[in-house]
Amino acid sequence: MLLIRPVKVTPAMVTASNAGAADAEYLATKSYALGDRAFLTATGKTYECVQAPALGKSPDAEPLYWMVTTPSNRWSMYDTEISTTTVTAGDLTTTVQIPARVNAVAFFGVVGSKIQVTQRSAAGAVLAAFSKPLQTQPADWYEYFFSEPEQIPDVVFTGLVPSSGSRLEIVITGPAACAAVVAGNTFDLGDAEWGATTSIIDYSRKNTAADGIQSFERGRFSRRMSVCLEQPRERYPAVQRSLESVRATPCVWIGMPGSEAYSPMTIYGFFRDFSIEVTYPTKHLCSLEIESLT
Repeated sequence: MLLIRPVKVTPAMVTASNAGAADAEYLATKSYALGDRAFLTATGKTYECVQAPALGKSPDAEPLYWMVTTPSNRWSMYDTEISTTTVTAGDLTTTVQIPARVNAVAFFGVVGSKIQVTQRSAAGAVLAAFSKPLQTQPADWYEYFFSEPEQIPDVVFTGLVPSSGSRLEIVITGPAACAAVVAGNTFDLGDAEWGATTSIIDYSRKNTAADGIQSFERGRFSRRMSVCLEQPRERYPAVQRSLESVRATPCVWIGMPGSEAYSPMTIYGFFRDFSIEVTYPTKHLCSLEIESLT
């Protein structure tokens, strides 16, 4: 299993996008009118003015003047929230410059027919290039003739060159959408054993009226994965430290790297629980419970 520990992306790092303009940074010296929007870097959220004039009223400290609102279309795919999505009527093109060294990038909630990622150095040289169709391929002749291709919503590329200051040029052939982009560095947690399980928690509601008629309100859902990992004895301290460092932090968890057949075991979320069992003299077992963001 691979863990991708994310690098925080700020609006200043998104150097280009055809998904609209960014929200302006909040200024304490500006008098905001009702309905004005402002982005606060300290919280990474966009706020809307609900009481005017809002002069010197910081959005994170004055709830009577500001409320959290949806981020700009340009920023939605970078705000670490899976519930907000950048959408374009045609192709989606965006560029993000990562000051830190990263070797992987993941995309979640993707809609489109193809995704292309080009990694360039700070000087502009091409370091790596990736391309992947976002439609499933038919498994046999029957599916070829009688089944519609399905959308592939999650994509992970792990072959980036660790280069400081590189930029990622992303193109999704549209109509396109993307809920989350996560760039970071991989960490090997061990080999997944047979017997792993995946499931979902459905937050939809079923209502039953007095006369017995039932209605359904379709809600969000989160994915779960339970897996046992086998790791060499010498990896014990490093794995323990790594899992402790990402508590309450959304990360990318790849249960079976490089295998499309086990794509449901790729989750963007957090660990609910983990335990490491010192089982044998040469290897240990690690049990992990992962839950995705909704």
